[in-house]
Amino acid sequence: MNKHLPFVFLASVASFFGIVWIVWDVDPDTTRWYVFALLIFLIFFAVWGLLGTILYLLRTRFYRRYSQNWYFYTSFKMAFFIALFVAIVSTLAILQLVTPFNVFLAIVAVILFAFWSYLGKKSD
Repeated sequence: MNKHLPFVFLASVASFFGIVWIVWDVDPDTTRWYVFALLIFLIFFAVWGLLGTILYLLRTRFYRRYSQNWYFYTSFKMAFFIALFVAIVSTLAILQLVTPFNVFLAIVAVILFAFWSYLGKKSD
């Protein structure tokens, strides 16, 4: 097992406690903008960490073809793009700009970024 996995899991669970605190105790009408930025960051980190951990554990449990480091890297890379999409949509929800067209644009942006990160590498 990767040595960073427990720390990522603990930080993700701590992010959920931060999300719960912001949702229950913060008044959205009188709060500052940076509380909403913190909320988006916590949502991103919680989804990225927990989904990456779940993907890593499932992939190493049921499909042992490659090394554990490769599974760690690719699982968290896949989880990054899903967390990015969730963060963009939650930002749109906070700004009250959720429309089918804006969600479609967020999907296209994340897909293009994923293709660029996959295909945009230099071959040395």
